[in-house]
Amino acid sequence: MGNPRIIVVGAGAAGVAAVSKLYQSGLTNVTLLEGSHRYGGRIHTTPFGPNEGMVELGAQWCHGEKGNVVYELASTFPGLLKSSIIAEGNILIRSNGDRVKQNFFDRLMAFCEQLIESEERYKFNGSLGDFFTAKYWETLKTDPTFHDIDRELAEQFLVYYHNYNRGYNAYDTWFEVAAQETDSYEPAEGNQAMAWASPRGFSVILDILSGNHPDANVNGFVPLDKLTSFDKFVTNIKWLGTPNGTVIVSTEDGNRYEADHIILTVSLGVLKANHRTMFTPAVPSLQRNAIEAIYFGTINKILLHFDTPIPAQFGNVVHLLWYQKDLEALRASQHAWAEAVATISLVDGKPNALCAWLNGAEGRAAEKLPDATVQEGLLHLLKVFASNMEFGNVQAILRSNWSSNRLFLGSYSSRSMDTERLQTGAKYLATPLADSEGKPVVLFAGEATNQKHFGTVQGAIESGQREAKRLLDLYL
Repeated sequence: MGNPRIIVVGAGAAGVAAVSKLYQSGLTNVTLLEGSHRYGGRIHTTPFGPNEGMVELGAQWCHGEKGNVVYELASTFPGLLKSSIIAEGNILIRSNGDRVKQNFFDRLMAFCEQLIESEERYKFNGSLGDFFTAKYWETLKTDPTFHDIDRELAEQFLVYYHNYNRGYNAYDTWFEVAAQETDSYEPAEGNQAMAWASPRGFSVILDILSGNHPDANVNGFVPLDKLTSFDKFVTNIKWLGTPNGTVIVSTEDGNRYEADHIILTVSLGVLKANHRTMFTPAVPSLQRNAIEAIYFGTINKILLHFDTPIPAQFGNVVHLLWYQKDLEALRASQHAWAEAVATISLVDGKPNALCAWLNGAEGRAAEKLPDATVQEGLLHLLKVFASNMEFGNVQAILRSNWSSNRLFLGSYSSRSMDTERLQTGAKYLATPLADSEGKPVVLFAGEATNQKHFGTVQGAIESGQREAKRLLDLYL
């Protein structure tokens, strides 16, 4: 068969990458089913504020240059990327409004990053939290270079760094994460915070992948609009025991699609919630263990747009340190959910906007609160941490809701204690479901299936191209 019927489920980065590689390589009998009404998935560039400029509700930055497919694609078109405002001007503020000395912040941060990446970590048989807290206190007590860091600041910084780390990796607590990791994330070299200068924001990467960028090679053009059906929520994939060995995909609206292969790029959150009913027959234990054990957490953003620019003395990125009495007062107030906010940052290209970053259980709970309540809570935080600054009036608020959106049910994947206990990981999640002759019929893509770049757009793109190549190798 020279041009097999292929269905790709999910029009995020992985899905668009898979469809584009297949189509551009000659396998053009492709259908793209998307559960929402838009392309992008966890890339969600959207207008915000009175002038309708773009912001990123989902993936935001290009992380690194060397070995990063996002950078490699974007850098062929000059002017798409610039260093983000968050690359400098990071400060720590305590809940009495005092700024921690930059020297203290820089030294503690460098020490913590070194600890996270240490070889000793990967020899520790236990949680990352157990390893980190033990080594943190041991070093601060014995290393004379930290003699000027008092106990209270050290305790506050440990709470802050845990917040920062769980936000960066999308988990609730580092006591759920193994110090040893079967899948070890490998960052790309270079600038880790490059913002998008294009009016299309991060979503321009989808145009580049599919040859729809104005300056793209016309020979690589993929007619995505003709290949895509929107609002198609997949409810079942019958992958064995069908006539002629076809795969039958059923959608919520009652439609059925037949194909020779399916590339499934839905989020790990969707797989966790639905895998028991989504597959007929059920997925084997190899894939099931990976689905159930790999961690899938949530990071949310809340953006506020003011009628005046953010005060110049407010840092580019403000990290919050709580005194215990102030934190207890917050927890006893109507703003208790705001403990989820670990960081407040400026927004590239939006001088009047702030972005609050939320994680953990409180961050998920905040998704259920009305805009007015959330706005009031963020303004309360600004009064606590920046009481000496004048902010304008809020003109607009915009929020993500990754954990409650049934098309995602979270933000991105990381590794857990269960991942290590069951000795599973991305490699097993990426193993296709095959028929009796060993032919791959259901292929898995998405950031959670990437061993080295999970949790990133580059990881998602690589995975979509990987599964497309698997089929190309089969037919071409």
